[in-house]
Amino acid sequence: MTLHTPHERPFKLGFLTHAFGSDPRQSYRDLIEQFEVAEALGFDGGWIAQHHLSGGFGQLPSPLLLLSAIAERTRHIELGTGVIVLPLEDSLRLAEDAAVLDHLSTGRLQLGLGSGGANLNVFAAFGHDPEQRQADFQQGLQRLQRALAGEPLAGNARLQPPAPTLGERLWHSHGSTAGAELAARHGNGLLLGTATHDPLTVQKPLADAYLAACQRQDRPPRIGVVRAVFPAADRSTAQAELAADIELHVPRLIREGLIDEAADLQQHLRLLNVHHGHPEEIVHSLRHDPSLLPYADYFIPLVQSERSTQAQVLRRLESIARDIAPALGWIPAHSDKATGHRGQVLG
Repeated sequence: MTLHTPHERPFKLGFLTHAFGSDPRQSYRDLIEQFEVAEALGFDGGWIAQHHLSGGFGQLPSPLLLLSAIAERTRHIELGTGVIVLPLEDSLRLAEDAAVLDHLSTGRLQLGLGSGGANLNVFAAFGHDPEQRQADFQQGLQRLQRALAGEPLAGNARLQPPAPTLGERLWHSHGSTAGAELAARHGNGLLLGTATHDPLTVQKPLADAYLAACQRQDRPPRIGVVRAVFPAADRSTAQAELAADIELHVPRLIREGLIDEAADLQQHLRLLNVHHGHPEEIVHSLRHDPSLLPYADYFIPLVQSERSTQAQVLRRLESIARDIAPALGWIPAHSDKATGHRGQVLG
């Protein structure tokens, strides 16, 4: 299968965000505002992470609920989950909730799913065995897709409300080639994450395996690529904004065997795949990312760390939409340039 470039097939532009902070109500208000501002800037989509019982790291266990509120405040922007841990869900109930949201948002839901590899410590609280998560994912996926396709369920019941096109907007996040091939066989999109998944040695093989396994004529391949992107006036300013939060991830770098002990900030940023600095520096580094532009149908920058202020997040969104993504070939589909909210927030 031939790879594409952004000039042959421009990618969609999204962003990934989290509900950080000690005040959930303020976090949720901030997320709603981020979607409003991103839509005004022309972003194609926004994606929200799910966190269960995480004690402060993330405050949003139910992204579909928040996306319902966002759907009422926006018109065009796609609403993505990045990602829902499918083995911890009743897949039929998930299908029902997702179908309602898809109707409320006039077909804007992008339903990202994962097996929960980053959430192993909460499986016991839900009464699930983390060792069975891959089998549970596959079983749940089959049930979810059957329901969304309108196939008869037990007792000849069918999903209400029907959501016949939502099944074409499912995505998987996987860390193995077998998982990537599973997404391809089901005709679903593949999400390539950020963090410690090396673009060359881990993500590129996943993308290649996915594309090689895509055989369905009715479902073209879709790859979404998440990248940590933190524009600032210069690299030193970006590093100053990120330093304290990067240190929070050092134990994970050690636990995953990427380092033996804490190193310097530069190495930590490299291992966490953080593109930062002046927009021109970020454009240069993203162009040299081996699993981004040759593959991405959806480019999804992560613009927020644990202690980021809302003002910083909104400035980063503006820089990505105005300076970074267009230089990489992105063409906005919608841009509410006359929006008063945009003028008020971004100046």
